[in-house]
Amino acid sequence: MTATADGPRIVALLRISAPGRDATPSARSWCSCGRDLVAFGQRKAAALIADHTRHRAACPLLTEGKEAA
Repeated sequence: MTATADGPRIVALLRISAPGRDATPSARSWCSCGRDLVAFGQRKAAALIADHTRHRAACPLLTEGKEAA
């Protein structure tokens, strides 16, 4: 989330669904830079979660202003 003149706004989002037994977990990685990825299954969802973390460290929309802080 970043702050704007209008208040905070969501810039990136990671949604993880881990349903009960015998159901397929999923993950969705979204960023306002245009990223919108979805993964189904435990291994693919875990890989997308790790990729989302790397993206947060590299995306210019998310790192903007962090250097000054």
